[in-house]
Amino acid sequence: MGFFSSLFKRNSDHHELSDSSGRKSAPNVTPANADVTLYAPVTGTLLPLEEVPDIVISEKVMGEGVAVVPDSESIVAPCDGVISRLLPTKNAFAVRMDNGLEIYVSFGVESMELRGEGFATKVALGDQVKRGDPVLQTDTRLIASRIKSPITSMIVIKSSGKIAKVTNASGKCNAGLSPVVWISLAQ
Repeated sequence: MGFFSSLFKRNSDHHELSDSSGRKSAPNVTPANADVTLYAPVTGTLLPLEEVPDIVISEKVMGEGVAVVPDSESIVAPCDGVISRLLPTKNAFAVRMDNGLEIYVSFGVESMELRGEGFATKVALGDQVKRGDPVLQTDTRLIASRIKSPITSMIVIKSSGKIAKVTNASGKCNAGLSPVVWISLAQ
């Protein structure tokens, strides 16, 4: 069972833009006019949320965002803010930005079942973080065969703000360095 399901019971700097459905588009939210930019929480290859093998994430029950097939073991803060949630299972956290938006980052599908084994936290609940600060460390050798997928999801929680549009990138990304999600806030 994935994180959100359980709550309810060579890299380049160039990225193609996709709208929130994963289709390539000429979005009305661009890096130049976005209100908020989020950065990759882990190094790897970007995927639309629809490709995450967890129905709550793929159906965007909690919100819009992007997923990453990780190439690294360090998961970092995608933005500046405060650690507002840090699960005892050490596989997920949330950052609340100054504007009130809450960004959830969850490593792996069915990783909660490990109850923290193979994960280490680098922060505590309430800590201030800057984009790129290490938050979680995974031991992929230990957990790779024990979870359904290592896909890391980053979701803008729709109930945390008045969000007009979320646009995501595709391609390769570097943790804390590559902009991967642009958010336009409703006026």
